[in-house]
Amino acid sequence: MIVLVLLGYSILGIYEFVPLYKQKLWRDFWVNAGLALLSITIAILQCFDLKIPSPSKPTMDLINMLFGE
Repeated sequence: MIVLVLLGYSILGIYEFVPLYKQKLWRDFWVNAGLALLSITIAILQCFDLKIPSPSKPTMDLINMLFGE
């Protein structure tokens, strides 16, 4: 399963990152690289059947702190 994840992200990386690199769109390149790194980390952790905590509770707390209840 992890091989398929790595293969998929490799194909996606070539499709996404090469044009940005050639056009020298550095800000877009690094934002995409950071998001891709985050998502591949989560995908690999799920391949190893590790429990990943849900971000819904901290998000709800942040919204309640900003806008009140």
